[in-house]
Amino acid sequence: MSRLEEQITIDAPAHEVWGRLHDVEAYPTFIDGIQRAYAPSSNRAHLDVRAGDVQREFDAVLTDRGNEQVLAWETQGSPELKGTLSVRSLDRGHSQLQVQVEYEPEAIHDTFGGPRGMAQVHRIENTVRGDLEQFKNMVESGR
Repeated sequence: MSRLEEQITIDAPAHEVWGRLHDVEAYPTFIDGIQRAYAPSSNRAHLDVRAGDVQREFDAVLTDRGNEQVLAWETQGSPELKGTLSVRSLDRGHSQLQVQVEYEPEAIHDTFGGPRGMAQVHRIENTVRGDLEQFKNMVESGR
């Protein structure tokens, strides 16, 4: 299992960032490959994902640890993906969002194709960094 950890500073209060993470229907605006997303319940998300020519649907279980401002998630079925989104207040107007993702690069390759080995790891790292930048831009612009 590979583990990826990235973080970004956002020019917005932590409570605002935390609230935006719960807007599952907005995920397609900042997560590369998500075509549609909705929350059938408070602890589940359904995601329609497209990577290259491959389209898949995933359900994820969400665990909201609001007192810690941590949102944990785990896909149901294959490929097995899991991680956390953590928000930390830096000061009144700034916060840090940290993403941790655990995944099996070969399972991602088997599901979506693309490169193998370290090339797949770099692809996933670049995608997550881009998603964080998109989220930052969305929050800071008020969209």
